[in-house]
Amino acid sequence: MDANQEKILDRVRNLLRLAQGGANEHESAAAAAAAQRLLEAHRLDQAMLNVAEERQAEEVGVSPDPLDKSKILVRWKNVLANGVARANGCRSYYDRRKGLLQIVGAPSDVSAVRYLYLYLTREIDQLAARYAGKGRAWIHAWRVGCVETVIERLKSAREEGRLEAGAAAQSGGVSLARVNQGLARIEAQEASVLRWATANLVTKNVRRAYVDPSGYSTGKVDGKNVNVASGPRLQ
Repeated sequence: MDANQEKILDRVRNLLRLAQGGANEHESAAAAAAAQRLLEAHRLDQAMLNVAEERQAEEVGVSPDPLDKSKILVRWKNVLANGVARANGCRSYYDRRKGLLQIVGAPSDVSAVRYLYLYLTREIDQLAARYAGKGRAWIHAWRVGCVETVIERLKSAREEGRLEAGAAAQSGGVSLARVNQGLARIEAQEASVLRWATANLVTKNVRRAYVDPSGYSTGKVDGKNVNVASGPRLQ
């Protein structure tokens, strides 16, 4: 990991540390969205630099350190991992034989996925405690609904980060052509991750398990109320 990437991850750590244990899902998801914008802006900045200096792309593969461990597939964690991974140019999958939730991608992107995933799982667990007494199935359904909406917000934050980085680069004298080359570099890297996953992973159709409709809809509503558009910004 280069010095610039480590610096960005330090800023992400500090941001998420300040928001850790927030009183509600608004603070938690706003912090995650701000971190996602920061990470995506850095990805574009780095991609433009790599193009200018003709650097080779990072090698894609499975991270040696699993994202999570569980003897059985935990649906809401799997949905969260997949969404966070895709928002950062990676893919995730559950290794049933080893009981591991794994990440596929470039090392710098994998590091970003890890920080966001760990932060969000911890926060969602804490926020779910508000519904103690609803029952295990209801709370699990709430987590699934909340996660799906938070992931939608992370996707929006990713696009905002790209737009902000592109606009900042052009205002600093970088040509639109160079910005587009950076975006193309990111897309090529993500296509490489997808090719690796397609060639090396065997996917199976998973039967959709029953999800308590009341818990799920409550989770979706809670997620929609998360104010990610005006989350905290880093200076």
